[in-house]
Amino acid sequence: MMQSSELSVESIDSGVETGWLEQYGLAEKLPVSLFFGGLLGLSAPTYGLTWLAFVGLVPLMVLIRGARSQLEALLIGLTFGLGYHLIGLSWYLGLHPLGWLGLNDFLGGQVVVLVWIAESFHEALLFAAFAWIVYCLPVRAGLLPATGRPFFPYIISLPLVWMFLQWVVGTSELFLSIPVHQLAYSQYANVWLIQSARFGGSGLTDFLLVLVNAVVAQLVLVRTGVARALSRRSDQFSQKFGSALDAILVALVLAGVLWWGAVQLNQTELSSCLERDKNGKIETPNVPIAIVQSNVTVEEERLKTSSPAEIARRVADLATGHGVALIFCSEGLLTDPQFGGGLLVDRLRQISGRERKEILCGAIENFQQQRVNTARLFTFQKTREIVYVKQRLVPFGEFAPLGKVGQDISAQIEHQSNNAPEKFLAGTKAHLLQSLWGRIGVAIGLEVIYPSLFSCEVRKGANILVNISNLGWFHSSSLNKELLAAGVFRAVENGRYLVMASNTGISAVIDPAGLIKSQSLAGKRGVVLDTVQFLYKSTPFSRMWWL
Repeated sequence: MMQSSELSVESIDSGVETGWLEQYGLAEKLPVSLFFGGLLGLSAPTYGLTWLAFVGLVPLMVLIRGARSQLEALLIGLTFGLGYHLIGLSWYLGLHPLGWLGLNDFLGGQVVVLVWIAESFHEALLFAAFAWIVYCLPVRAGLLPATGRPFFPYIISLPLVWMFLQWVVGTSELFLSIPVHQLAYSQYANVWLIQSARFGGSGLTDFLLVLVNAVVAQLVLVRTGVARALSRRSDQFSQKFGSALDAILVALVLAGVLWWGAVQLNQTELSSCLERDKNGKIETPNVPIAIVQSNVTVEEERLKTSSPAEIARRVADLATGHGVALIFCSEGLLTDPQFGGGLLVDRLRQISGRERKEILCGAIENFQQQRVNTARLFTFQKTREIVYVKQRLVPFGEFAPLGKVGQDISAQIEHQSNNAPEKFLAGTKAHLLQSLWGRIGVAIGLEVIYPSLFSCEVRKGANILVNISNLGWFHSSSLNKELLAAGVFRAVENGRYLVMASNTGISAVIDPAGLIKSQSLAGKRGVVLDTVQFLYKSTPFSRMWWL
């Protein structure tokens, strides 16, 4: 005889209800994603809408939760990133005209637009990876992890994934990216917030920005039902109450960071704070400097519209007669013709010896039958100048990456132009320039956007940081503002004065708190006069070699 027993079934709330966004397809979602990506791109230093960085990623996070498949999430991320970089990297359009490469206006315009779109798509791959990882990641609402699936807290996981992709993958040599348009750089003028960079670098600023975006996105998801709901929290709070509590906690964290940054600024009086060594000797006197902005255009240099003698005379006149100890000139001023007798190299040596001052100048030189992009220090107490060789070269501009594929692309560029791009040899390690006042850490051109280069130089003993650049290739481009923003973060991260000497501007002096003490006008010829200090204390970030 068979007996039946009562079956007990417990209802489990999965917390993954779908939202109305999932009923729409890619045809509706991708234009929305592209639009909101472009909107976030307006947070770049060029446009000044910095507040967008705190909420501009929310639409992307919501669209990811509303995706119906991994492929859909990936395409949403790619489209959002494309919109973001098309706006933020619009400075590429400043490359036009390319007459100095032998290209007519029509063909040159096509090349410039192609480069702009291609690089925007390339860097958008990181957004695609972010969207795909976030879609696949087993996340639950809140700030606390769990031992059972889903494991990861939504609000903490998203900023960590973002940091890894943008600051580990995005700045790696293998990715071949030029990460000028990082989200953190939008906050370069928010001096209270960026003081945190001395602990975790610009990546920590990015973490805080994405953290705020994530808590806002969680509020939207919980309270509107627009997309797939987050799994239930591990702290047993209700979704609505918990999301409000998370928002309050994150707001308090952000307020604490801003308050701490304000205190640091008020307590830092670098102009009157002189560090002393163990013997009581003053190590950080104010050193007067001059930045020479010669404004040599690419047409003058490549098409010889101005002779080497005229350029040498221009630079020498600007560098003469200043009561300073150090003069900084821009990248690539010393080309092959300028090494000839009586031209710029000889003139700079004469100024250094006659006025007893040191001069740092960029040079394009030959080394072991190859070209090198260098920074050379002329000093009146040494017979041999000290040289730094550029380490991070520009893909397709200074070297051909990707093996045979890169060589074929470079060959096509050479075929289309009468003035083939030069190929350079990269430096293998940081080499400090020894001044009479201390050690100088140098970055040439776009090297300023790689945090590890300057921090490595500070660990080796650099007391001041210098970036020399030549933006003459970019006509009326906003790239100078992007590099200035990166320079502000490098100064804060390492607790050093940073001097930016640009051929066409912006040249600037930035103090260790990230305040821009002085700066030039772009596209003008002249000299910036200011004072700096050679500092010795290290920040936590500069000691973290793994960052």
